[in-house]
Amino acid sequence: LPVNGLITRGEYATSSPAHFSAAAKEISFTSLKIKVAGHCSPKDDALSLVRWSEPLNGPRKLSLRADANRAWDLASALEFVEEAKNANSSILSILEFVEEPLKKQAVDKKWSIIDQVIALDNFWNIGEIHYALDESLADLAKDCDYNFGNIAADLRRLFGDRVNRPHGCAAFVLKPALIGLELSLQLAKLAHEEFQISAVFSSSFDSGIGLAFTSILAAVSDRAPFSSKVKKYAHGVGTFGMLGGDTLSPSFESYVSKEGLVNVNSLSRALYGLSLNEMSDRLPVLDPASPKRESTISLNESDDYLAKTSTSTSGRDIAVSVSLPLPFSDAIASSRFTDLPQMSRWSPWLNSVTYLDSAGLTEWNLNVRGVKFSWRARSE
Repeated sequence: LPVNGLITRGEYATSSPAHFSAAAKEISFTSLKIKVAGHCSPKDDALSLVRWSEPLNGPRKLSLRADANRAWDLASALEFVEEAKNANSSILSILEFVEEPLKKQAVDKKWSIIDQVIALDNFWNIGEIHYALDESLADLAKDCDYNFGNIAADLRRLFGDRVNRPHGCAAFVLKPALIGLELSLQLAKLAHEEFQISAVFSSSFDSGIGLAFTSILAAVSDRAPFSSKVKKYAHGVGTFGMLGGDTLSPSFESYVSKEGLVNVNSLSRALYGLSLNEMSDRLPVLDPASPKRESTISLNESDDYLAKTSTSTSGRDIAVSVSLPLPFSDAIASSRFTDLPQMSRWSPWLNSVTYLDSAGLTEWNLNVRGVKFSWRARSE
């Protein structure tokens, strides 16, 4: 999954492309989002954008997008466009869009998505630069009480007839942390399937877990059949570089390649360990005072859970078997269970499981009530 880099306000004014390259030399993003408006004049923002348009790590294609967060009036937004064009006549070829360039549009002190998009289309018609919706979608969702049917009805009135009503919207920027996972995916499908508008999934300075779920949604959306004919943009989960620590271990950043791509397959496998951990409350609590038997016994048997244990005649071998229904296929369960390094995520006693060679030799580290124990095993 492609990820865009992020240049915050103030950073682009105090840093240079060469400095940024040194700071992020391990990741060569092919798309950068630059926060504009708020600290500088539209002219200074435009000149900084042009300066950042230079390739950061050698001869590679670099795309840019700007994010004004509704900071400009129409005159300021158009000044930004004109100054950028004057500084670099080819800027339009690498500028994907501007996120929410215009202030919140209110008529009689009441905001509506229709008034906002009409103003944005006016900006597009004059400035010839596409825009993306971000905060406007969140406001629309709130106004519609997050009811997808009502949200879709308003958006269809604006974007459903491209022949008779052309528009300049290049993308819906969707933030699951603000509007929810399900609604984000519904809006992505609507944008792709009915409007031929791209969907860009973005974070709100989430933790690694939030970034992971956002990345998974973005990958599902990009690979869906309804998105096959829509242009794809890099997604906005590049805020991991601003985290002082991470709730995900290994960190989200470790799943991002040097080319700025998230390994979603590995990430989803790691996340599933967390999901299994949430199932621990389904396991029964055994009474430690119950008598121990050396024959096969059933500790608990029901439609939901079955556990059995048996002891060998020598007393040295104890076999425990547990079965319970899982909300996924046996193939998925097997693949997760045999991913040994992930076992420490859902077993509270295990500190780590590490592969020592390619032949399946592993080292296990156990910690139970302060007692530490290690052993090696070989998978067959």
